[in-house]
Amino acid sequence: MYSGVLGGLVGLCDAELVERIEANELERRRLDAEMSAALAVARQRSLHRADGHLTMAAFCRARLNWSTSEAGRRLRLARAVDALPGLGDAWVSGRLGHPQAMKLATANCNERIADQLPAFAPQLLRHAEQMSYSDFAVVVDHFVARADEDGAHDDRNHAIEGRRARVVDVAGTLDLRASGGDGLITAELVAIQQRFTEIEYRKDLEANRQAHGELADGFALPRTDRQRRFDAMVAIFRAAASTADVGTATEPLVNIVIDATTWGRMMLAAGLATATDLDGRPIDPFTGLAVDDATDLLDDLIGPERRMCETTDGVRLHPHDVLCAALAGHVRRAVVDSEAVVIDLGRRQRLFTGSARQAAKLLITHCEHVGCELPAAWCEVDHVDEWDRDVGLTDQRNSAVLCRAHNNDKHQRKWRTRRARNGCSYTIREDGSVIMPIGARPPDFDDDRDDPDDDSERPERSAPMRRRRP
Repeated sequence: MYSGVLGGLVGLCDAELVERIEANELERRRLDAEMSAALAVARQRSLHRADGHLTMAAFCRARLNWSTSEAGRRLRLARAVDALPGLGDAWVSGRLGHPQAMKLATANCNERIADQLPAFAPQLLRHAEQMSYSDFAVVVDHFVARADEDGAHDDRNHAIEGRRARVVDVAGTLDLRASGGDGLITAELVAIQQRFTEIEYRKDLEANRQAHGELADGFALPRTDRQRRFDAMVAIFRAAASTADVGTATEPLVNIVIDATTWGRMMLAAGLATATDLDGRPIDPFTGLAVDDATDLLDDLIGPERRMCETTDGVRLHPHDVLCAALAGHVRRAVVDSEAVVIDLGRRQRLFTGSARQAAKLLITHCEHVGCELPAAWCEVDHVDEWDRDVGLTDQRNSAVLCRAHNNDKHQRKWRTRRARNGCSYTIREDGSVIMPIGARPPDFDDDRDDPDDDSERPERSAPMRRRRP
């Protein structure tokens, strides 16, 4: 039977095989959603008691031969579909998959925020459809941290008290494990690892160029990503062992991105700012400007899922740790405007360099080509609207972060990149089709035109400067 299925697939052309894979994924999503709905109904009816099972988990183990962990996972999904409005519809229609549903189900299990989650479900489901899974996971984690600040603080304290590490030899194989610590320490170690891994990545690129010349991008790199990360760790240890001044501080490795709302509330909680002026009228604790209700206004403008307190690599930080670092002088403050750091370079130069290049990468964690997760620090900065063809500006709004391979593909295959109203960047093939996940609805673009090659002046964009990680 299987050989017959395999034989039928081997006989398909590339386009037909892709179509079959996508069709199977959509059907799997429908069946997964239906299974969750069936389990929810069975739980409401206490169906498990018919055969003397004490729990639905026992029923699933007995009737479906699931493991305990699989039963628990499936029942969490059933509870989430029952509790979160719109999740079932989005899932059964194929707009999101099992990983996104599971991420929401895990958040729904947090009893301290379960009552708040349904109100934000429509926004989270929209993010689940439009974002890559890794970016969506960051959104949910931020929402949980904001909605359960006491729990996040307890988790932080537990991680610091329980920090541990070990480096041992297990039958000639290295076993290195570490866990715990606060967010800033985690971010620093991750940044060091990424810096050394990038060095190994550059070595592989150079080796390919030496071996294959201009055709290097068409050949696989000598090492896998996992191998490069291991070799980078070895390099870190060797560099530390060869350094005389082990305790000497180096330049900051970690950049922290924090929104004005979080910073203002952090200062207010520490007694370093006030929420009222001398007359007792409400003010924004960050700017000092009068508002009718600072909390509600800023919530409307930013929203809990959009607040930021994290490194540029996506490591979430507790505001307390950021405040301590700021008071100790470990945080470098940069004012990004036309008088301090120039970011909007307009048509004065073609290439993204200096502060424009740094700003373009600041808000993005990885290559923007869908499915590619090469870190942004290793990527190139290109124009969304091309410099020559579209008279594109060299500014942050018009920047796209792409790895070398996808940047070359974009130009060689005549792909275009366009920013949609949701803030996400989409790659458009030469035939006009958009590269996007199966099941996702087509994006809305701010500047839709009938003729994509029309060089007439475009209307000025009104979309806010985007941030890939909320």
